[in-house]
Amino acid sequence: GELRSEMRRTVREAVREAILDAAEELFAQRGLHGAALLQIARRAGVAVGTLYNYFTDRDALIRGLFESRRATFRPRLLAAIAAGTELAFEPRLRRFVREVFEAFESHRRFLKLAIENEHAKPSGSTTPQDLLSGVRDIVTAGVREGAVPTDKAELLPLAMTAMIKSIAVHRITAGEDLVGDTDAIVDLVLDGARGAR
Repeated sequence: GELRSEMRRTVREAVREAILDAAEELFAQRGLHGAALLQIARRAGVAVGTLYNYFTDRDALIRGLFESRRATFRPRLLAAIAAGTELAFEPRLRRFVREVFEAFESHRRFLKLAIENEHAKPSGSTTPQDLLSGVRDIVTAGVREGAVPTDKAELLPLAMTAMIKSIAVHRITAGEDLVGDTDAIVDLVLDGARGAR
């Protein structure tokens, strides 16, 4: 009856998740084409035939992984963007940058995979646009507040977004701490935006 089909669905979800986790781990270690599907199935604790029931081939598995991780990463990023609207410009920007880096940190293995496979990965990342529009909102509020000079309002979000992205890419690729110096990043950009005092 209903309970049984509900349980079946739960089991299917759990098996799919186990396969994706195993794929993420082995792809991160050996590259998208270095890990055999047999090894992924073994790591997930399923027969290779079972893996093929969920993903017809390697491309389907890679697509499934990217879609699944983006589906959990994007809401986390959007939450970071939406947070702190009650704060003044500078604390809001600091909180934003910290929470964005924490979101990156929580998906570090996947992001490393995405960075390393920029050329091969399925398209559809909305992260750059999400980040830019998030910083734009904060800066617009900062202009209204008188905290950001109007003539810096267009350049500041671009500079901030570029800096967040390049530091994240560098740190993730190098296996270094991500979250530690979010304040230093904001200081660097804001001191530049404020001009020499």
